[in-house]
Amino acid sequence: MKLNNPSLLWQTAFSTIARFAGVGLNFLVAIIITRNLPVNEAGMLFMLMTLVTGVALFSRVGLEQWIVKEVASLPEDNLAATQLYYLKSAYRLLAITTFISALLWLIASPIFKPTLFDNEIHLSLLWTAALGVVFFNIVIIHSAFLKATHHISESLIVQNALPAVTMLISIGVFWPLFAKQQNYLWIYTISLILAGLISWYWLRQWRPVISQSPSSQAIKQVLVKSLPLAPVSMFAFLMLWADTLMTGLLLKNEDVALYNVAARLSFVSAFFLGALDATIYPRLLRLHKQNPATLKAFFWKATLLVIVILSAVTLLLIIIGKPILAIFSETYIKASLTLSILLVAQLVRGFSLTFSFMFIMQEKVKILNVLLFLALLINIIANLFLIPHYGIEGAAAATLLANMALTGSVILFFTKQRLLHEAL
Repeated sequence: MKLNNPSLLWQTAFSTIARFAGVGLNFLVAIIITRNLPVNEAGMLFMLMTLVTGVALFSRVGLEQWIVKEVASLPEDNLAATQLYYLKSAYRLLAITTFISALLWLIASPIFKPTLFDNEIHLSLLWTAALGVVFFNIVIIHSAFLKATHHISESLIVQNALPAVTMLISIGVFWPLFAKQQNYLWIYTISLILAGLISWYWLRQWRPVISQSPSSQAIKQVLVKSLPLAPVSMFAFLMLWADTLMTGLLLKNEDVALYNVAARLSFVSAFFLGALDATIYPRLLRLHKQNPATLKAFFWKATLLVIVILSAVTLLLIIIGKPILAIFSETYIKASLTLSILLVAQLVRGFSLTFSFMFIMQEKVKILNVLLFLALLINIIANLFLIPHYGIEGAAAATLLANMALTGSVILFFTKQRLLHEAL
């Protein structure tokens, strides 16, 4: 059996192990933060992490989905130079969109300070974090390229484990300064710069042929293709982002910390979902293009795998939720109900994974985007009503309602449009 083309179950196992490496390291970072910073300051750092990740996501305008869709569909014997053609095209557009986003970050920072950080953050450190947006985008684009070229485990390590490792290294180097005078904020930015630079290492096998690759596509042409895919990339994070931002707006930094820890723990199941995504999606794309006769059987096999794995993980995490929260500190046990609600929300969303892929493959992205937008709208409206009355539990309930609406509508339209039948 070739390791670059293993069975679905075998590759999922490899992906899950790689994903768990990132999960463990990210939890270690979060535990260090919660055990060494006051709750309000931990909330500020978690909010900054959420902002950097969110702004970077918007600035990528769907480029990571575009790279995966284009490169993963290429024949297996395709030259590395042709793969690099798409990466170079992505670089050009990314440079422009990231620069604009970093500039907007600098302009908006004086607004972020009172609205999201209770006026407690040093403005200079908030400005510095704009560099984090730039280098985090480099990490994600390289991860997407590795995923598209079927280097699944490496892709997951670059996306999840690498930023955590560089954060741990940065904390270790600057440990005497970490908890003093908000130094943890610039330490976080340094860790992202380091992660972006190191991510170049994983592209080492393509470097010898980079000069042989065709010239890149026009920037406008790439934007037209990537932009419709942006909501697919953004939705999962937009839900968390909306919840975190609205918790910051309507509640206090302490509540942001509690919610963020619960959300991070709930994303353990999302990490499994991401491992399944990284394993299933490139294969579906290739089968759709190269061997459509086997697509239907693989689709239902993959769907069953998603349901079984996510259900087992969700049940286990609900059972052990309180002891895990206690690791962060006794204060965070208050978020146990929030964690349970978010875990169920992640499970419900996970059921739509393979169905959503078919919308993209069948060029029905507009329908999927409408459904994603409606679910996000439900989330925001529910947050406005539920957070003032139920606090962070209300934010979690809003996510659950939105995910129920999304999954139900995706499966309904999948059936109505007969997407799997049309793909054969």
